[in-house]
Amino acid sequence: MPFAARLSPHVDAVRQHSRAWARTTGMLDGQLWTEAYYDQSDFGSFTPLAHPTLGLDALVQISDMHVWAWYVADLFYDGYFRTRDLLGAKAFVARMRSIMDSPGQPTWSAVERGLADLLTRAPLDQRDRASLDEYFDAMLWEVHCNAQGRVPDPVDFVEMRRRTIAADMSARLAAGPLIDRLPPELLADSTMRALVDAFADITSLKADVFGYERFGPDTGLVTNAVQVVRSFFDCELQQAVDMVADLVNARMKQFATSAAQDLPHLADRYGLDTAQRAALKAYVEALKSWLAGELLWTQRTGRYQPYPTPSLTALRRPTGLGTSAALVR
Repeated sequence: MPFAARLSPHVDAVRQHSRAWARTTGMLDGQLWTEAYYDQSDFGSFTPLAHPTLGLDALVQISDMHVWAWYVADLFYDGYFRTRDLLGAKAFVARMRSIMDSPGQPTWSAVERGLADLLTRAPLDQRDRASLDEYFDAMLWEVHCNAQGRVPDPVDFVEMRRRTIAADMSARLAAGPLIDRLPPELLADSTMRALVDAFADITSLKADVFGYERFGPDTGLVTNAVQVVRSFFDCELQQAVDMVADLVNARMKQFATSAAQDLPHLADRYGLDTAQRAALKAYVEALKSWLAGELLWTQRTGRYQPYPTPSLTALRRPTGLGTSAALVR
């Protein structure tokens, strides 16, 4: 990780709010998550690490969105991946899309209440709706693979894995209002798309390494990068882990090189003015902060432990190489 992790000074307020919000929606009722598991995972510290310069109001909204997304991911894992329940998964996705169309309708579960509340506070724009539709389509694809016991081709898997983490939406969340200052044709340029794809691959493939023991094939899930590589190359587990790690590192180098060398030329090509150049630079800096903060959170969270234990000390401040001056003031 060539970028330094930083932590927002609002971390305690965000952590407190998101926990209370998860409890209010019913996510901590013990059916899927317990309060011990939530505390172990320390979901509330993710956004202050991934978005260290945002104000409190923005952090609270984005943090709740991520808490909801993790809940959905675990619901899919327990309810549809392991049970190979494709029909149930399709019905769930149809219900989520119904709420996206009409968030004011009655809701009957924690995941429905959470989504409806998020949409009431911040309605989806066309791009975010498209990203969520792709996200749910990708989740159904994963359920389909698991129902068939079919380990996907590595190329297909990487492309779909970007969608299962809603990479485009994550990049837009990192950019915030900066993205509206940039020409749409620049954002659609192959150089920018490659940058966002690298960002997505770093995040998703790394998570598959960290989460292999909990969310890997021994628990019934075949759509994991390590398992995909292991199956395709018919190699041992450690060799597969090494290959995925090498790919993550290669994508990180590609991201860093492109950010340093390609974007100035891109700005010239599209004739960006001074304000737009500043916005492009700030956008890329936001992606860097996300990558560094997300890695630190992944290293510290208890989400990937096999069993929740309430004794785990929650992340408070980043420490270690490159983080001695990490607190943003």
